[in-house]
Amino acid sequence: MENSINELDIEDSLKIASKEWNRIINAATKDGYREGIEDGSNSVFQESFNNGYKEGFQIAFILGKFKSLLNIISRDVEHPQNINEILDKIKRGICHICVTEFQNINDQKIFSEIINEQRSYSLKVLQTLYQYFQPYVKQLNINESDILKIQNFPELKNN
Repeated sequence: MENSINELDIEDSLKIASKEWNRIINAATKDGYREGIEDGSNSVFQESFNNGYKEGFQIAFILGKFKSLLNIISRDVEHPQNINEILDKIKRGICHICVTEFQNINDQKIFSEIINEQRSYSLKVLQTLYQYFQPYVKQLNINESDILKIQNFPELKNN
């Protein structure tokens, strides 16, 4: 009789232990999954941030070169309206999102579309400035490769 009581106690203990073990495993699996997603998200976020920061810095550096050319060009030079607009806007950087918000364009887009539109917009602005300032660089006898060198935008060199 004592053996059957011990066997029942052991079976009950094993059932409780098994349930507790399954609960712990499920909780650990959920926590591990959650942490994995968070770590992956953080990794992707950091990499994307680093890439965006690098690209933004390169564009800002190029814009700085164009703005420095303004200081060399005589103040009497009348720039075309589109160049004046660009030069006014680049005080705040080249921001496609700012332009579309200002025009009350409220499209719901995926992030990759926004990034591609920003790149296209930046490229268009840089191409316009490149084409406009190129004659001044030659006229002022400035080494074009020093002033207008655009390493990560080979599209500008072909236009």
